[in-house]
Parts: sequence; structure tokens; C-alpha cells
Amino acid sequence: MTKLSRYLAAQFTLQSLSLFFVATALVWITQALRLFDVVTAKGQDIFTLLGQASLTTPRLAMVIIYICMGIGLVRAMRSLQGSKELHTIHSTQRTSELYKSIGVFIFGGMIITSLITNWLEPWSNKVYAKWNEEIAADLVGRALNPNKFSEVVPDLVIVIGGRLPDGTIEDFFANDKRDKNTHRTYISKRANIIFDDEGYNISLIDGSMQFKKEDGQYSEISFNRYDLSLDKIDGKTKTSDFVNETNSLSLIKDGLNKGQFSDKILHELNERFSEIPRILALCLLVASLTFFPHAKRGKTLFPIEITVLLIGLGERSISIIISKILPTGLYSSSIILIIIALLIFGSKLFAYNLKLPNFIGAKT
Repeated sequence: MTKLSRYLAAQFTLQSLSLFFVATALVWITQALRLFDVVTAKGQDIFTLLGQASLTTPRLAMVIIYICMGIGLVRAMRSLQGSKELHTIHSTQRTSELYKSIGVFIFGGMIITSLITNWLEPWSNKVYAKWNEEIAADLVGRALNPNKFSEVVPDLVIVIGGRLPDGTIEDFFANDKRDKNTHRTYISKRANIIFDDEGYNISLIDGSMQFKKEDGQYSEISFNRYDLSLDKIDGKTKTSDFVNETNSLSLIKDGLNKGQFSDKILHELNERFSEIPRILALCLLVASLTFFPHAKRGKTLFPIEITVLLIGLGERSISIIISKILPTGLYSSSIILIIIALLIFGSKLFAYNLKLPNFIGAKT
């Protein structure tokens, strides 16, 4: 790359990063507020809150990264237009450097996005799920005081008779009224908090589970052992998910070893890889709209940044709708956008050469 192409690529990158950092910070703050019960209700420290908010940010950041790149490219090209640098690039036949810088900018964004979607996001999901299980175990462990009724979460009361030196719980009882349709109680002589591949569980030994349904019917099931997942104890659904917590390379290897890919794995892989052409499509559209200099003065009534934002959100919405009909529908809107961008660029290039045949920059 020449000095000019490096300069142009740096301008595109700086504009995009400034927007991305601001947007990501807002997403992070929103996540921290959403998870504030980790500190208030579950007795965790502020570092747990900040860490969990950070781990949930990558998935939401993916919704804005391609839009930030599109708007960043718009702002940088508009700055080049305002300073007449874009005119100079065309008049001195240096448009090849502009092509290179835009290509490097798009390629870099696609690489970073691929790393986030295929590695960072699954890793953060795995750590977040494990962290949640540890919080659940800590929450229940602190609530299990002998001969004391403790409301672990609203409508869930637990009481134990005592704890042995090895940690074994004696005379476990739990009254669960969280489900409006079913009233449950768990009774066992002994219980242990254990950890396995599925996460943290309370292993109930020699007990029974009693049900009282909404219609008043009562039933009871006795068991020698029953493992009660702690994610159910603390009122949450199971957060551990092999597909969401496994990087794409491992998912592909797993599918090849089994000789087939499940629908869930295929959908997850399509969701991850569809973010790559999405960046290419939106940036190509922006480049086609701003590549050529013009003599217009003043501000437009409808800023192009808003147009890019609406197009980006619309493209994602359309891809989601089409994906419900076609398995590869997540790529369809990106392909359509790429075709539109090429048509716009081709028509502008033709009009530019037709209007200014003697202009040096016409031969791009």
C-alpha cells in the first residue's frame, strides 16, 4: 500500500472506530443496568456485574458493527469531498488508491467480524453460562442455613435440617410456587450440591416430589435420587448451550465426525457467517454512493447517515424474514444489496465519464 492508500484506509477506520466505541459503550451500560440484580438480589460484587455485562456485549455489538462501518465510510468520504481531496484523487488519476483503501477497509472489517462471531462470541457465551451457574450455587449455598426458612427467589422457599462436616445437607425441603399452574414441593433426607458436565445441581437422595396443579389435583413421585439443576432453583432457564458456546471450527469438526449437521448447528453457522457478506454489502453500497466527487453545496434535508442506518436495519430484518422460508435466506438480502451497489456504481461511472469526457479522473 502506498502512503495515500494508507491515509485513506486510516480515515475510514478512525471514523468507524469512533462510532463503534460509542455504540458499544452504550450497549455495555444497557447490559450492566439489565444485570444489576446480580449485585442487588444475588449478593455478588461489582466486578461480577461488570464482567457479566462485558460477556453479553459481543452478540449485541454484532448488530451495530456493520452499520458503524457504513456510517464511518460515509463520514470519511464526505470529509474528503468537503476538503476537495476526493476531487484531487480523481483529477490526478489516483483512484486506484481509493479502490485499494476501500478494499482493505472492508476486508479488515470482515476479518474482525469473523473472529468475533466465530470465536469471541461463543467463548463469551460459555464463560457467561459457567459464571451464572457459579452464582446460582453461591446463592443457594448462602441461603441454606439450618432450621431457617430462606426465600432464595420470590415464591421459592428452602429450609434444611443441618449440614454435615463433608457438606452433605440433611432434611432438605423446598416449596416452589413460581409456576402459576403447578405448586411443587421437594423433600429429601439428604442432599448434596454437585458439579458435572451439565453444571451445578442439587442431588436429592431418598425423597419425593409433590405436585398440586391448577385444577386441584395432587400427585407425588418418590425417588432414590433426583438431580435438581441450580438454574431451575434460582428461577432461570438453562443457559448452557453446546451450539452457542462452541466456536465454528469445532462445530464443523463435530458435524464432520458425526457425518451430518443438525438443523440447529446449520442455522447457527449460517447466522455467524452471514455477518461477513453483510459488511461487504453495506460498505459497497456506501462506496457506490460516495465514490465520485460532486459540486453540490450545503446540507441535504435527509442525511445519508440516516439512510445507511435504515438500509442496514432493513437488510437485517429482510434476511430474518426470508431465512424463515429458505435455509440460506440469511444471505439473500446481502446478495441483493451487493447487486444494487454494483448497478449504482456502474451507472454512476457511466454517467461520470459521459458528462466529463475530458476530465482526467473520468478514466477510473
